[in-house]
Amino acid sequence: MQYSYLILLLATSLSAYCQTDLSTDQRQINTPTRPLPPYRPGFAVMLSAGSAGGGVAVGYSINRQLAARLGLNLFSYSGTLTSGKDTDDIQIGFDYKLKLLNTNLLLDYYPFKRSGFRLTGGAFYNLNQISFFGKPVKDVKFNDITFTIDEVGTLDGRADFNKIAPYIGLGFGNPYTRSRLKFMADVGFFYQQSPQITFKTTGLLEPSSDQGAVIENNLKPLKYYPIVTIGLAYKL
Repeated sequence: MQYSYLILLLATSLSAYCQTDLSTDQRQINTPTRPLPPYRPGFAVMLSAGSAGGGVAVGYSINRQLAARLGLNLFSYSGTLTSGKDTDDIQIGFDYKLKLLNTNLLLDYYPFKRSGFRLTGGAFYNLNQISFFGKPVKDVKFNDITFTIDEVGTLDGRADFNKIAPYIGLGFGNPYTRSRLKFMADVGFFYQQSPQITFKTTGLLEPSSDQGAVIENNLKPLKYYPIVTIGLAYKL
């Protein structure tokens, strides 16, 4: 009698479990899957501004999670600065020019199909350059001897960077899903190595013409160039 009761109890429990499991499966089958956002393959045009300069690019969507970009950035700025203080025996005034000019080929990977977040890798063809020209702003007096500006001399130099610079970064914005017009943002850096300094000097400054290696060492932090850009993209 006890065995019959136990068998009946076990059979009732199994029946209730099977009904619950079937109901769960039926609910899962009947629950609709949230559709992915609309995907529009093809080309997009992009405008941007940031630490690499003003930029224009053309993008192409390879598939929902992979896209490529080909871009051009440029910017130019000129200015002046003076070394030292007015009370110093010698002050050098510098005219300098910063020229940003680079192209890039980038590959964007979107790990989440419902998000505009992306990981980006690629390379920049780097033609960035810094040029400078310096000369004393006043005559120099040393041990009761006065040297004119022309006698002290001038310093004329340039900083160039490695042409091929690998890039890695991340960003947000996907013009190939949902609306055609999208806000774009990128943060990353490219590795351009330390700048190569070339310059020539005249007059009393001529013995300083071998200081290029010292300046290169001081400018080593520039080998990692930060990229921060924002812009708009439009899917054609």
